[in-house]
Amino acid sequence: MKKYILFVGSFCIGYVVLEILSGLILTMFYTPSMSLKNDTVLPSQVEFGSINIFPSLIISLLALAIAFGTTKLFKKVVS
Repeated sequence: MKKYILFVGSFCIGYVVLEILSGLILTMFYTPSMSLKNDTVLPSQVEFGSINIFPSLIISLLALAIAFGTTKLFKKVVS
């Protein structure tokens, strides 16, 4: 039972940390486009970007690898 709790806990922590780091990096490298059609009128709709599942899949797989490695490392240290 301890092994499953360790796996789930390390997966959750790894996922949250990777999501925060990904958000920080994406925010740091974001450059907004300042092209407006009219200089006097601001656009009435705001674009927030598109949803892409691929980065979330990569982060999930990295978190899974971290959780698996943590579980294996913990098993090796305890034995």
